[in-house]
Amino acid sequence: MPRKLRIALIVLLVCVTFVLAYVLLANNVPEHDSSKNVINIVFRWGVGAKNELNTFEGTFTKDLVVDGTKTTRLSLSQEELSQIRQKMVDIGFFDYPENFPPKPGYGVDPRMDYYLKVQIGSTVKEVSWNAESMIDSSIQDNLGQLYTYLVSIIVQKPEYKMLPPANGAYC
Repeated sequence: MPRKLRIALIVLLVCVTFVLAYVLLANNVPEHDSSKNVINIVFRWGVGAKNELNTFEGTFTKDLVVDGTKTTRLSLSQEELSQIRQKMVDIGFFDYPENFPPKPGYGVDPRMDYYLKVQIGSTVKEVSWNAESMIDSSIQDNLGQLYTYLVSIIVQKPEYKMLPPANGAYC
């Protein structure tokens, strides 16, 4: 058997093995149990708030713009959840109002929307805001830091990195 044909067969065998392993693992994902989490969150952001981290379900949904959305399994460690909780305490998140009023005469298109639902034990806190919200500058800075912190955790996850890139852009 010629050398090139042997190499091609080996490469093909390796690829088929990876595909089979992926299919088997993807179909045998254990049920997600969020009851032991120190905190659970649903965090949505972006145009139409289509990106979503949901620790209740152990999922992440990515906005692919033209190609819709894609959801994958994604869990945060207890340490990451504890750090998020501490960050929220540090910025006074639990004292923020549920909604922020719009700025008079101010419009942005496309508009970034944000929603954060947090559950600690039986306590649930929900806060939503967007690029048109009238927010005190210190609170806006704090929410910006929280957003950056959450997204930095998400984008480091292998599950996120395996998602396809967004196709297109919002105008």
